[in-house]
Parts: sequence; structure tokens; C-alpha cells
Amino acid sequence: MIIFLYGKDAYRSKQRLNVLREEFMRKKDKKGLNVCIFEAHELSLDELRKSFLSAGLFSEKRLMIIKNILLAKTAKKDGESRPVPSPLQTGGNPPERQKILFEEIIKILKKNKKDEDFPAQTKNVIIFWDEEVNEKKLNSFQKKIFILLKKERFCEEFKLLNAVELKKWIKKRVNNQGFKIDEQSLTLLINAFGNNLWLLNNELEKLMAWKITKKEIVFSDLQKFVFPGLEQNIWKLVDSLGQKNKALALKILSDQFKQNVDVAQVITLLAHQYRTIIRIKSYLEKNPINNPYQLAKILSLHPFVCQKAVAQEKNYNLNQLKKTYQQLLKIDLWRKTKNIDSETLLDLLIAKS
Repeated sequence: MIIFLYGKDAYRSKQRLNVLREEFMRKKDKKGLNVCIFEAHELSLDELRKSFLSAGLFSEKRLMIIKNILLAKTAKKDGESRPVPSPLQTGGNPPERQKILFEEIIKILKKNKKDEDFPAQTKNVIIFWDEEVNEKKLNSFQKKIFILLKKERFCEEFKLLNAVELKKWIKKRVNNQGFKIDEQSLTLLINAFGNNLWLLNNELEKLMAWKITKKEIVFSDLQKFVFPGLEQNIWKLVDSLGQKNKALALKILSDQFKQNVDVAQVITLLAHQYRTIIRIKSYLEKNPINNPYQLAKILSLHPFVCQKAVAQEKNYNLNQLKKTYQQLLKIDLWRKTKNIDSETLLDLLIAKS
């Protein structure tokens, strides 16, 4: 049997790889004596033949995992500190040793496709695992391997999740641990970390560890544990902008970047704060309320956040708020789709406010 796992979403493909390996060990090889894992640039022809074509030790099957057969690596020679080309090269002509290995893999793939009894004869399993595949950088042998692997019955591509899929993924992730998460927290996490499931999973692990008794993640938890110091500075930044103190606003922003705060998190929290102020100002213009706690309940906001935003909305008119919010959304879009300096755009936004 041949399985091919690849795609930009390395987190989910790695999870799938782990599930397949654990399932094989549970059913066929509890001690893992017949599980072989190779980085492609370290794999030899003898190891390929031994691992895939020979019988397992104390088991009828072997599992062979080959990582990054379609990816270039860098390696070091003994005594050298500089990176040098790996034996597994992409583009151009690979070394002779690698050609022989590639040719053997191509033979195995073609035989597997042509002869339905071939997998049953070998009884072994190969899993090819790769991250994002850049077809333009593949050498001629890798291109053939890629074409053949994509035709395999057990081929899975893991694309990056969109916003709707990310919400479902986060909900499933926390629900599987017996937790709940509110919509506000979902939106903020996705805006801050996008479809980087490695970062999202780390933050969820921290939050669930802290809320182990209550089993519910709410917006105030993110304020405390995901963006603790940053959110305070974002409030100060919004205050200074509302008071037309551009010099202070630029200093606060500059200080965040000097502390290596991710620009994506700054944009996300700024946009979130302006959206909250817009909601409050829009409601108050039609329904004047003096009690911020009552307003917080009506708008489903945390009382402290609502109280802070009520104070800030007095420094803006609704058109100013909407204009700034739309500009932040544009900067965020350009950051994701163009090679552009988001920090400079935020500076310009402050300068023109």
C-alpha cells in the first residue's frame, strides 16, 4: 500500500501521519520494530529495498515513512559551518546516487499502479509525506514521482483552512477536550493567528490548561493570557489617537515593534477595539444609556471592555471611527496578499488621523 500526504497545512498532514503510524502499531506492531522513518535526503537504495520489499521482523508488515521526497534541503559537511546543497537536489540534474534512488521509487509507484497484486505481494506500507510542493523547483525525477503519487488511491492534499473551516476546527479542538469557546474569542484568535494551526493549537493548549475547571474559554481569557500587555497598550494607542496626540500614538506603536510584537496582532487588536467602539457609539446614538454595565449586557461585552470603550467613544465621531476601521481592514488585507510594509502603513494611518 502506498499513501501520499502533502499540502500547505503541515499541521493537519502531520496529525494524519501520526494517526496512521499509531494505527499501524496498534494493529500490527505494538513495539514499533517494523516502523522505519527516513528523511529523503538521507535515504539509500539499500534502505528503500530492505524496508519496503522485505518481510517485517516478527510481523507480516513493515511501515516505511519517507519525508520530503519533493523538498530541497540544506546540509553541512564535516567541519563546515556554511550550508551546502543536500544530496537531494531540486531543479537541474540530481547526483547519480540520487538518480538511482528516484528511479527505484518511480518503478515501485508504476508497479503499484499497474499490478493490483503488488501491494498484497509486498504486504508493506509506504507513506510519502511532504509539505507544500513547488512544482517549478522539482527536478525531472521528482516531477514524475509527484505525478504518480497524486494518482495514488490514498492521496490526501491538506490545503490551508478558510475562516469558516478554522472556526469549525477550533470548536472541534476544544469540544473534544470538553470545553466551550464563545464567538468573540473565536474571531479574535482567527484574526490574530490566521490559519497557522501550530500557533492556534499552542494558544488553545494554554487557555485550556488555565480553564481546566470551568471548561469555557471567553474573551476575557484571551485578554489575560494571549494578549496580556499588548491589549493595555492598544487601549493607550486608541486613547492617544482620539485625543489627537499623534506623537504619543507613534511612540506607543514603535515601542510594540521594538519588543518584537507581531504586526498581525497589533492590527487585529486595533481593529477589534475600533469595531467595539463603533458598536457602542452606534447604539448610544439611538439609545442613550448612562450605565455601562447595562450596556455591556445588551451588547454581550465584558463590563471592563465596555467601560473602557464608552470612555473612548467620546473622543470620536462615528464617521471617523468607521473610516479608521476600514483603513485597518485594508492594511490587514494588503499584509496578507501583498509584499508590503504593514508597520509603515500603520505609521501613515496615525500621521493622517
